[in-house]
Amino acid sequence: AIGLCIGRMVGWYLSTLGSNWTWREKLFLLPGNSAKATVQAAIGGIPLSQGLEGGQTILAIAALSILITAPLGAWAIPTFAPKLLSQDPVDPTKVTVASHTLLLAAVDTSSLATHVLTKVADLARRSNGEVIVLHVITTSNQPEVKQLQNQTKRLLLDIRHQFITVTGSIPKEIVRIAQEHQVTDIVIGKRGHQPWQQVLVGSVSQAVLETSPIPVILVEEVERTSEASHH
Repeated sequence: AIGLCIGRMVGWYLSTLGSNWTWREKLFLLPGNSAKATVQAAIGGIPLSQGLEGGQTILAIAALSILITAPLGAWAIPTFAPKLLSQDPVDPTKVTVASHTLLLAAVDTSSLATHVLTKVADLARRSNGEVIVLHVITTSNQPEVKQLQNQTKRLLLDIRHQFITVTGSIPKEIVRIAQEHQVTDIVIGKRGHQPWQQVLVGSVSQAVLETSPIPVILVEEVERTSEASHH
């Protein structure tokens, strides 16, 4: 039984050669794994059940090895672990990946910008996220852009955000900026309920939907209808 125990220890040590384990960790394997006697318990009675010569002796050795190694391991593990092993400050089984929400709001200078900014502000507050407000400049109307910046500051007053202006193709720039900043979602407006309106103003949102690898949230403009009462 003692020879079997020593043989097991040597086998465990040889199995760690070439690994990145420290010598302390390798040394701990010797007493730490001495209590593993499941193999002996499983196969110890097979020779006897098959009627092989020496079956009783093999079973006795298996039982004896369990009786010796089990209490030895129960003593060795708590005794040598504090001396040979050091606990990693980070437990990989309890590490959680902190998710950061970064939203991209693509806006123009129309009334639809209010709906988009209101929606993205609500999403950011719910997720404790940040917002990038993107305006792709198509005309040199600085007063309207300045008004859009002021509107952004007012609606996103309590949210960390930045206002970015670029020039170029609107759908391509929206997707490019979104990928460049690795945003989690794109929030964009959609106008038009009639087929001709979708062709004229819905093409931007449609192009972004078709080309963006990042999820897109569409915000439709709420049409205001006035009801007249007749007396």
